[in-house]
Amino acid sequence: MTTLQYRAVTPVFLALRLKRPTMVVVKHFIAVSRKIGLGISLVLTCWNAGAALDQTQKSPSNTGHIALQQAIQEYVDREIAENAAGFAVGVVVDGEVLMTNTGGFREHGVETTIDADTVFRLASVSKTFTSGLVASLPGLDWDVKLNDYLSDINLSRKDYQQALSLRHLLSHTSGLMPHAYTNLVQDNVPYQKIVRRLDRVDFVCPPGRCYGYQNVVYNLAGDMIAAKEKASYESLVESRLFDPLAMHNSSFGLKAFKDTENRATPHRWDKVNQRWLPITVRENYYQLAPAAGVNSSLNDMIRWLRLQLGQFPEVIDPSALKAVHTPQVRTTRRLAHYVPPAWNGVENTHYALGWRTFDFNGEEGFLHHGGWVAGVRTEMAFNPRLNMGIVYLSNSASRHASEVVPVFLRLYFTHILSRALTES
Repeated sequence: MTTLQYRAVTPVFLALRLKRPTMVVVKHFIAVSRKIGLGISLVLTCWNAGAALDQTQKSPSNTGHIALQQAIQEYVDREIAENAAGFAVGVVVDGEVLMTNTGGFREHGVETTIDADTVFRLASVSKTFTSGLVASLPGLDWDVKLNDYLSDINLSRKDYQQALSLRHLLSHTSGLMPHAYTNLVQDNVPYQKIVRRLDRVDFVCPPGRCYGYQNVVYNLAGDMIAAKEKASYESLVESRLFDPLAMHNSSFGLKAFKDTENRATPHRWDKVNQRWLPITVRENYYQLAPAAGVNSSLNDMIRWLRLQLGQFPEVIDPSALKAVHTPQVRTTRRLAHYVPPAWNGVENTHYALGWRTFDFNGEEGFLHHGGWVAGVRTEMAFNPRLNMGIVYLSNSASRHASEVVPVFLRLYFTHILSRALTES
């Protein structure tokens, strides 16, 4: 059972996606044109779409857009739709939504299909909202120290603790042992109890010197922001990011997820009966709101993607967004889970602030984050310079999930970049 939703690149579609002031003018022209005929209406509508519309209609890459859309559709039908319980995919090219594609079921055995407003758990893609929140807060210094706001935290080395900054937490360069106490999170030990045990975790390097992925330690960044702003982390994200971006399907926590009727229940694969089975959603990772606590939909995440491409400067200033995307520490393909052969072509891997970064097939400046919890896989990747990106959400950890991003990038290279070079 698959639901496909495609948006054709037409003058009317592009006009509808223009900013509000232009839309007011377009609506006025349409109203006037009813008195003088449909032909003038179309002329005026297209004229008011401006240079951007003109370029899209005349650009030879338009053929590439169609070919890319068809190639992605074929991949979705062949791999994703056949192997996932449910999914939602959104693709942005040249800053515009090229396509959205949803399919499968919200819960196996229940006649409920996925749509673009269905809410999924984001898992570790939630981390991107923490760095985004910092960027949205004017005057908040990336290098503010942990001790300035969380004086009750005790770590195993006081000299390293004094040096530990917000930047270190957001870039996984705290110097603490990687994945410190992730096992306790999985066992549903309360977060505050885990934090009190951090003094037993060894440093493997000074802060800022080495990469070590964290969940609990990353979560301290949210605690720092909340302490400084004297408000809960969740309320700050809602007021600074969700609300101005009209991300009305987005929320935090297990209760909000369960209270949403249009939600994608996580599933596991039953090898014996060869079918997907719904599983119970646990509280454990939801405790870590800044690291793994966000729920969101495809429509909302496309807005989050467009923000990362610089389309909402009133929400995050371009200079602050650039800081978020700037590499902080070198990683390896293995540590970033960029496993060959699917990820062949990836080079120069780093971690920025809440995002991984890499080059792909010689092109620089890709950013990416994935998320996984039981029965859930999420992926988001984009390139601000190329003005493109993809969102993938699924309520099942199917085998193809690790390949979605590199497959999309290869298709983009084939149908957009290569075609542009040929036609130039």
